Amino acid sequence: MCRILSYLGTPILIEELLYKSDNSFIKQSYHPIYMSHLLNLAGFGMVAWDHTSHNPNKPYSYRTPQLPFYDENLRNLSSKISPYCMLAHLRGVRYSEKQVVSNQNVHPFLYPSTSFALAHNGALYDFDKMKYDLLDYIHDDYKRDIHGTTDSEWIYAIFLSQLKQIKQEVDSNVIANAIIETLKILTHTRAKHHISINSPVNLFITNGKYIAATRYVLDYGWEPPETTDLSHYTYHSLWYTYGEQYGYYHNQYQMKDSDAKSSIIIASEPLTEDTTTWIEVPEYSLIVAELDHDKIKIISRDINL
Repeated sequence: MCRILSYLGTPILIEELLYKSDNSFIKQSYHPIYMSHLLNLAGFGMVAWDHTSHNPNKPYSYRTPQLPFYDENLRNLSSKISPYCMLAHLRGVRYSEKQVVSNQNVHPFLYPSTSFALAHNGALYDFDKMKYDLLDYIHDDYKRDIHGTTDSEWIYAIFLSQLKQIKQEVDSNVIANAIIETLKILTHTRAKHHISINSPVNLFITNGKYIAATRYVLDYGWEPPETTDLSHYTYHSLWYTYGEQYGYYHNQYQMKDSDAKSSIIIASEPLTEDTTTWIEVPEYSLIVAELDHDKIKIISRDINL
């Protein structure tokens, strides 16, 4: 299981999200509360948008296959940058010598020709059997950009290709529809190869203006024949909290509640051990959060394929 953290709203020091909470994002990589037997030892990546930076439409990008809790550069960087939007990913893989741990496989993925970044929590069962059929759904521009070995990057390329086919303004509704089309393509291709094993597809997508996230499993209920490591093929958790601003209030980290709902965190698991201010996203759901005149607007829809 990978772990993903996204933020949109009032500019916040990255350190507050990655390091300072009692269940901070970096702490989750080696001492997680949810799915505690799965550690995230295959790399860290993030993209972050800052209005005050040079070329503000282009995010900061940091990716490393190294362990994040030993990363002094990441700690130093996080104490200096205060973005209004961020997407961070801790990569988790099955414990096997066949896994490829490299910079090319670190999320989030962000191709040079697009403003959209994607991170994935999940795994497509028997991906190697189906992946070359997916080329039919990927635009030539993005085929050339695939350099890693993960199913996640192929999902990213499929998603971007759905946007290429839509001749209208790319707003949050367009993004939601492109995500649904991507899931339909995966469903169709799996059926073509008679693949029906549980495959989680929790996707996080952002361009600095809004965040879309899914909690979804393809063919839920069909377990793989192997009896070990089943947790990679079941539902992965997804939570969010929103309010005025995230920070240290009343002797603990939490989202400050007020009528001004101007910030949101969407993550694989809560950043705090106290989850009373967090909402769990139901299965088969897609949520989109966008900042509209300094207020967070959340749209939720069921995923019915």
